[in-house]
Amino acid sequence: MNKILLSLDSFFKDKSNSEKWMIISMITIVIGYLSYSLFLPYAEDKYKKSIARKRQLDKSLMANKQYLAGITVNGDRDFYIKKYDNDILKLEKDIKKTNGDINYISSKLEELSPLLFNKESWSKFLDSITAEAREQKVKIDYINNEYVDSNGSFGHVLEIAVGAIGDYRNITKFINKLEKNILVTDVYQMDIRLDENKTTNIADINISVWGINH
Repeated sequence: MNKILLSLDSFFKDKSNSEKWMIISMITIVIGYLSYSLFLPYAEDKYKKSIARKRQLDKSLMANKQYLAGITVNGDRDFYIKKYDNDILKLEKDIKKTNGDINYISSKLEELSPLLFNKESWSKFLDSITAEAREQKVKIDYINNEYVDSNGSFGHVLEIAVGAIGDYRNITKFINKLEKNILVTDVYQMDIRLDENKTTNIADINISVWGINH
């Protein structure tokens, strides 16, 4: 560095002040020109990239503002989040209920399977009629039943006629229990009337049992 300074002193020693300033001005101009030529393209490139980045950010900001405006309901930005959370909870409850229904139906089908495919099970159903009559304090006057062959297709497999004697309320409870039997039963006709002495009620009940012959 000292050598450079000594060389400059020696160079400018015999120069006049005007020559010195002229040389310094030329050096300054050259340095300025070189700096301009070298750094201006870099600065312009940075400027253009900054402008492009700003436009991208402005576009993203506008899109986000539009999105927020679209999901905001009555000033609540979380409206749809809450709505979807509630929808999910409802669907989970529906799925749980559906699974419960499926399990219930499956268990009932398993219980029904032996009743639908053999005559021994039908006899158990006939026995259940008398048991239910005792439970409801109803006297059985008669039970007539006829097995119906539907050639393997689903349909009536039993036609049952039941005669019952008892209090009107007990008879209606008895009929209600028959309709709610585990089998597919249909009380399609009934006649409830007072006996000749008008002291009790007599009922003629006709029941169809549905199933598959086997």
